[in-house]
Amino acid sequence: MTLHIKLQDGKNSHHIVEGVFKAMAQALAIAVERDPRRGDDVPSTKGIL
Repeated sequence: MTLHIKLQDGKNSHHIVEGVFKAMAQALAIAVERDPRRGDDVPSTKGIL
């Protein structure tokens, strides 16, 4: 994975890194969450893993 982060505002590097870390964690959690509408289908664009 290549991740690009564009800093738009902020001065405290600790808070900036903390915000980036939390946002990335939330995005990954959403990305790997099973979709209840798909039932038992394999979550793959090719149909198999």
